[in-house]
Order: sequence, then C-alpha cells, then structure tokens
Amino acid sequence: AARAWARRRHGHPPAAGSGWERLRARLRPPAVGPGPWWPLGGALGLAAALSGRAVVTGIGPADKPMQASDGVWHLNAAAYVRDLADAYPIGALAPMYWGEVHYYPTGWHALTAIVPAPVAVSANLTVLVGLAVVWPLGCASLLSALFSAPSRRIRDALPLLTGIVASTIATGPFVLMSILWPYGWAVCLLPGAVSLVMAARPRHGARRAAASRVGGWLAAGFACLGLVAVHGASAFNLAVIGVPALLVVGLVAITQRWRTGNRQRMIIMALAGLVVLAVALGVIGFWDQLRMLFTYHRPSANAMAVLREAFHDSAMTRAIRDGGWGGASLTVVAAVGVVVSVVRRQHRWAILTAVLAVLLMVASVYTDGPLRVFASPWYLQRARIMPLFEIAVLVLAVTALEGLGDSARGRRAALLASPQPNRADWGLRAAAALLAVSTVALGGAAVARSGFHHYVIAFSYQPTISRWPMMLSEEEIDFIRASADLLPEDAVVLGQPTNGSAYYWSLTGTDVVYPTLRRYAEADRRIVARHADEIFDDPQVCAALDRLGAHYYYTDDDPTEGGAPGGAETPRWPNQLDELPREALMRVATDGDHTLWLISACGWDQ
Repeated sequence: AARAWARRRHGHPPAAGSGWERLRARLRPPAVGPGPWWPLGGALGLAAALSGRAVVTGIGPADKPMQASDGVWHLNAAAYVRDLADAYPIGALAPMYWGEVHYYPTGWHALTAIVPAPVAVSANLTVLVGLAVVWPLGCASLLSALFSAPSRRIRDALPLLTGIVASTIATGPFVLMSILWPYGWAVCLLPGAVSLVMAARPRHGARRAAASRVGGWLAAGFACLGLVAVHGASAFNLAVIGVPALLVVGLVAITQRWRTGNRQRMIIMALAGLVVLAVALGVIGFWDQLRMLFTYHRPSANAMAVLREAFHDSAMTRAIRDGGWGGASLTVVAAVGVVVSVVRRQHRWAILTAVLAVLLMVASVYTDGPLRVFASPWYLQRARIMPLFEIAVLVLAVTALEGLGDSARGRRAALLASPQPNRADWGLRAAAALLAVSTVALGGAAVARSGFHHYVIAFSYQPTISRWPMMLSEEEIDFIRASADLLPEDAVVLGQPTNGSAYYWSLTGTDVVYPTLRRYAEADRRIVARHADEIFDDPQVCAALDRLGAHYYYTDDDPTEGGAPGGAETPRWPNQLDELPREALMRVATDGDHTLWLISACGWDQ
C-alpha cells in the first residue's frame, strides 16, 4: 500500500527506511483529489455567519455571564479549575462539592480555564466557536464522508452545499450551549467524531481511496475517546449513532471473516470478549454515576408533545415565540429521504438512529415506568436527546436532495442520448423542481432559524428578553465587579446564591460561601444557612463564618432584577440567608438596590 501511495505521489517506490518511516507511510493518506473548492468554503462561511450572528446578538457584551441555573455552577467550576490549575476529572471540582471528591468531566472547564481572558468571556467564546465553527464544520465533515458530488459544478454538489447550510437549522445545540456548556460542547463535537467513524468504515466492500485503513480507525478511536472524556454521556450518543452506522457493514464483514476459518473466529470472539469486558469495567468504575442517573426523576409529560417537538425541532423552547414552522421543513425533506434511503439502500442507519432517538425522547416522558431507564443517561431530558435526531434528519434530508439530483441527471442523460428526444419529460421537470424547491426552503429556513436562535441564546443572557427568573440585572453585574475592588484579596462573600452573590467568584475572583445554587451538606455551611437570623444569639454562626473566612455579606433588594419579565430567581432550598439582621452589618458599598456589607456583629472590621 505504501509503495502504491508513493507511486501516486512521486512516481517511484519509497526507499527502505526505519520502522518509524514505514509506520508513518502506512498511516499517511495518499495525496489524491484537487485542492480546496470555494463553494464549499462559501457554504461553511454562510453557516458560520448565520449561527455567529445569533450567538453574538443573543449574548450581547462578551463579558456578560450566562444566568441559567447550571451556568453559575459551570462558571464557578471553571474559575476553580483555573485558580487551582487542576482539571483532573476526579477531584478537581471538590470545591463545588463542599470538599468531597467526585467524578465530573472537566474538558470544557479546562478549555475555558486556559483561554487568556476572564472566565465569563472564555465561556462565551466557547459558545461562539462551538455553534458557529465546530458544529457546522463537523456536519460538513459528516456529509462529505457520506455524500460525494459527481463533479465540482455547483449544481452537482448542491445537496452537499445545501446540507451544510441546513445544519444551522438544528436548535438542539443552541439550547444546550445556552444552559449546559459541557454537554453542549460535546454535542457540537459529535458530528465531527461521527464523520471519522463513517470515513473509516468499509463502503460496499471497498475503502475510500483517500483514507488509510489503520490511520482511519485510529483517528476515529481517538476522536470517540476524546468525546467521551469531554462528557460521559457521549458514550451513549455514539452508541445511538455509531451502532446503527456500523451494524450493516459490520455484520457483513464479521460473517465473511467467520466463514474463513477457526483463526478468524477466535479473533472475532476475542474482540467481542474485549468489548464486553470494557463495558463491564465501565459499569463497575462509574457505578455511582450510573446509579444516580437511573434514580434521577423528572415530572411526566405527554408523548404527543414529544412528537410535535421532534417534528418542529423545538425541545425546551416553548417559552420562546416562534412565528414559523421551526425546523419542520428539514423534517419534511427528511421524510422524503426515508423513502429514497430505503429504495436506494443507502444511509439506512440514519433511519434507525432517528427512530431510536424518538423512542428515547418518548421514554424520557414516561418517568414513572420502566421505560425511563433507557432515557436515564440523558437525565430524562429530551433536549439532550434531540441532537441525535437532528443529525439523522440532516443526513436523510441530504439523501433526499441527492436522490432528486441523481434522478434529474439520469433523466437528462437519457433524454440527450435518445435519438428522438422528448423535450416534455415531466419526470425530469418534477425532479428538478422538487430539488429547487427543497433547496430554497432549507436555505430560507436556515436564515429564519438564525433569528429564532438569537432568542434561544438571549433567554439565558439578557434579563429584559428572558421569561425565566433571573439572578443578575445589568446594573448588578457592574456593581459586583466594582465592589470587589474594595475587598481584601482573601475575602469571602456570604449571600443567598440566587441573588447574584454566587457570581462574585467567577466575575471577580472573590471567593464565596455558596458557589452553587444547591443545598450544601458541609457542617459550617449548613449552620450558617439554618441559623443566620440568630447571629446575635447563637455563637455557632460567627464561629462557622470565621472558619469559612466569610466576613462579608451581599444583599439584593430588587425583586424585579431590573424589570426582567420573569422577575428575580427565588431560593432553591429553605434557608435563612436572607434574614441576617441589618443591625449586624456595616455597609461597604451600595448602588441603592444592591449592597455589600461587613458582618460587624462578629467583631470584624475592614
């Protein structure tokens, strides 16, 4: 193989070299095919522009923090990773778990921590890069691995180019990157990893000429391992897409090798045993996390609502007004693609993946029955499953466009070859018209969806647009940053975590007692939360605050958060943190509604 590649490159076989040179020659793909093609870059640029516009206008200023409940958690977690210079998944986020050691994937936090910018800016940059670059580029790679244009004419490559632009119709990545960064980042990376799996697998018994067999599988394997490292749920995402994709060609290859003799059978059985062993070790090693997933509970919902959401691509966007048909145009074209896929026996794995994704979303709403177990890896949240459906739908839609294009080209070739051309070939006209209408519809949907995605992002960032309860007003963000300059370097701030105090750590580097919105089990934090209103009568309160180093207290007296339609976020668990007597405090800074205090009742001064 190496000699054949070298002949293709240089016209002569390679000279004998070291083992490393031979290995490099084996892994290195051949230099085949022409260079970059500008329409492909144009489609990627348009996709990036549509998604980038939605992100930039949805976030607003680059240093604005996300206000979804998980946003404050991950901002503070990234700040701890940067401060401690530790991104090991086991134990690096101990400050977020009151000192306890737990496993949590820290790939996104590490990426955010190493960007030379404030944590909020770094986090928002990952949103922009993930949605405007990584997702469209990954979808382009996936479609390029599955579809090949017969020529470099735009009309012949129209299905591929349209599919790249249509990848921005998907709402799932926008929803996830506006509420749950680590998983959203893993979702943005998913199409790229799947594209390597598709490029590595055999295609009708022959491999692509431009892909090395060993190098292709190594690249796919490392990509999948990296994806799982970013977020553990990626293992289940890869299973839903990868198993159907490898099922047909895998069964054919296994059957052929099984028939060749006992040696091949032993190899197949050994590989199967290794897979079973790896799964068993994974279950044993992560049993605590799996048990937590299997016992997680959400309220039940209506299965018909799930099907409507799948058709419109609208999971978790009910509160956001959408005047159009959402992603229904892509779903309709994909429905045509199902027929084309079955007839032409191509990309049938996408049908199976779409069906599995819908079944998982339906299982996620039957939270009181046994079906819930199948959706537990996604926390029974259909928005986490939706991207799997979106990827399959995109592939099926491009399958439909390719089928229409091939039909039109075939009829045109037959028409030109006929001795008596029939210029009224209605089949040709119908195929060309359907292709044109579908292309325009998907392009229009991508443009229209960009405006909708602006609001998806803005709901987590802009208090005056969101209908959700918020934790920070525009003025409050400025006050927190300014007031932190008045504090000593080792200061720790106490406050109700939902009133904005939890953002002191990620926005200013000033540590806080409660960096998350959840209830704390650690003894000193529990004492403070339960007995803050008894600071004059219970000496345990001052003693616990002193051990925590918390000499400062933050209050927010604006119940509207600057006029936000959703109002202010309420406490997530019963506590007395809002009841610390004002007589026990000395004002350090205020802007009227927001005040930073020194807890003077414990005898501390500045």
